[in-house]
Amino acid sequence: MRLTDDQLRRLDEDGFLVIPGVFTPEEVDLLRAEVPGMVAEQRPENPREAGKQTVRNILSLQRRNELYRRLVSHPRMLEPARQILGEDMYAQQVKINLKSGFDGGGFEWHTDFATHHNRDGVPKPLALNFHIHLDDVTEFNGPLMFVPGSHKREIPLQKSVDGEKWELWTVPREAVTSLVNELGMVSAKGPRGTLLIFGDNLLHVSSANVSPWSRWIFSVIYNPCSNQATRDVPEMAHERDRRALRAEADDCLLQSVAPALPLAA
Repeated sequence: MRLTDDQLRRLDEDGFLVIPGVFTPEEVDLLRAEVPGMVAEQRPENPREAGKQTVRNILSLQRRNELYRRLVSHPRMLEPARQILGEDMYAQQVKINLKSGFDGGGFEWHTDFATHHNRDGVPKPLALNFHIHLDDVTEFNGPLMFVPGSHKREIPLQKSVDGEKWELWTVPREAVTSLVNELGMVSAKGPRGTLLIFGDNLLHVSSANVSPWSRWIFSVIYNPCSNQATRDVPEMAHERDRRALRAEADDCLLQSVAPALPLAA
């Protein structure tokens, strides 16, 4: 899978790209079937919504589950990422943002690079976030919302906390207001199997899920091997295996799955 010249242009101009139908219903069903078992596990890699028992994220998926290990190196994501970045990359973070029906909290206005740089010591805003919609994402269940073109602006930051403990660098409301009034807002909606790509410096937000429907989104952050983090934070926040990824077969999700992987110490 390769992006067209028009897709590359739009990604450069807007900072994001939405591509429906990249993964098939059968592939998404297989991925979804792995989620309940991981949600049921009592472990730090399943942080909770603030003040609730609802799981907010499932972290370090590739070290916990064989199917998701394959997904991280799927050619329908890895090849476009290499096309954009022009070099080998590693998986900086792998997770599912669950945003459960009624209980899924929102995320404040932020850029990912601010946290990657200030917390993890990533030198440059080169990383790419590749999302796969495991649910239909609509206007009702808390889609991501972007400010197109904001990745090319200087944006002021302030330190905050996501959920109960995660460090997050957010953007003051005055700056958000100014950028939205100038550049507008777009919600990244799409059916199951949609691929969403966006850059590390793009200003984005998502509201709480007030609907009865879940909004499961898989996320892998690809960071160039030349742009590695310089600080060791908890591995579930930023993976320490920084070896270059190699693409799996295109039908890797449909092949038989071995038993679950033990989580590395």
